[in-house]
Amino acid sequence: MLNQHTEAGRKPSTSPQSDRAGFRPDIQALRALAVAAVVVNHLWPTRLTGGYVGVDIFFVISGYLISAHLVREIDRTGRINVLGFYARRARRLLPAAQLVLVAVVVAAFFLIPRVRWAPLVHEVIASVFYWENWSLTTEFWPNPVNFYKLTAVTHYWTLSVEEQFYLCWPFFLLLLFKLKKPWARFAGLAAVGVASLVLCVHLTTIAPGPVYFVTPIRIWEFAIGTAIAMLHQRLVLPRPVAEAASLLGLAAILGSAVFFTATTEFPGAIALIPALGTALFIVAGTRPGRQWHTFLTSSAPVQFLGDISYSLYLWHFPIVVLVPFALSTHQLSNATLGGIAVASLLLAFLSKRLIEDPVRRSPRLVGSTALTFAAALAGTVVVCLTATLLLRS
Repeated sequence: MLNQHTEAGRKPSTSPQSDRAGFRPDIQALRALAVAAVVVNHLWPTRLTGGYVGVDIFFVISGYLISAHLVREIDRTGRINVLGFYARRARRLLPAAQLVLVAVVVAAFFLIPRVRWAPLVHEVIASVFYWENWSLTTEFWPNPVNFYKLTAVTHYWTLSVEEQFYLCWPFFLLLLFKLKKPWARFAGLAAVGVASLVLCVHLTTIAPGPVYFVTPIRIWEFAIGTAIAMLHQRLVLPRPVAEAASLLGLAAILGSAVFFTATTEFPGAIALIPALGTALFIVAGTRPGRQWHTFLTSSAPVQFLGDISYSLYLWHFPIVVLVPFALSTHQLSNATLGGIAVASLLLAFLSKRLIEDPVRRSPRLVGSTALTFAAALAGTVVVCLTATLLLRS
């Protein structure tokens, strides 16, 4: 989950916080914060017990950026080029995601016991088809999640939720914009969001582990981002209000990451805290000029981390899972954990520069939706064949 939306984030925009058209440094900083929280939580789970809320930050960001792009297209043309949208998402997301899946299968051949190959292959196949979240739900329902059964690609559940959102949301927005009155559109969005939140609260009390991965109970977080996108022109706050909103939003996010724990009933109603905190921070960024956090959020290290956040999310978890097998111990020192963090950053940087950016900007792929889909299909076939070969080894 992740810097998945740079392409959407760079579309022409009037965002006052941009230092170039269509780019929001404050949102890039949110990405950096989100991925840092997730990575630290996976490496040092007792140090940042609620770091998993980084996922919720990404869902709200996705709802905002993707919906803003689609709403602009509807306003401009009266329609959405759905195939073009899917092709842009494929060019942005699939190369790195498929590369990591292949790398995990190859590493598994050398590092993990044969008895673990079949569960891994099952999850790799579910991940390449972006069904991993449902695979995990059906595996564990209605019992608590068995963390000993998790594999090096379990983190693809968030990407699966995102892809399912991408698949459905253009059609939902087209239906929504059949309504002529802005208030009716917003009411329709609110109805979907509230229904999702109610379902989230209810199911979290029944089976908090498995339902954590379910798409319908996460839709309300995307809906929050969508609401901001739909109200964007009306959400330019007075400076004191914007300053207070960004401070309160950041406090909500950081407080959640620090004080939530593995036993917190999550997502549930309590997930509103990081989700609304993210929304406040995004809304605050519509205010022209610098804010109290600009010196930090616009700094080169923060922007760099935000830029590679998608790649970092993809690479870090397989390394976290596989290194204990390579070292024959699950008791990793802080030095080893730090080494995992550095290796993850390096792989993320190389992946972004050598794989993701060249594919996303390829003139041949950009100019041909059909070729983009053909390349995506070829990558999917490679992942499936590699996984199958592991089982037959």
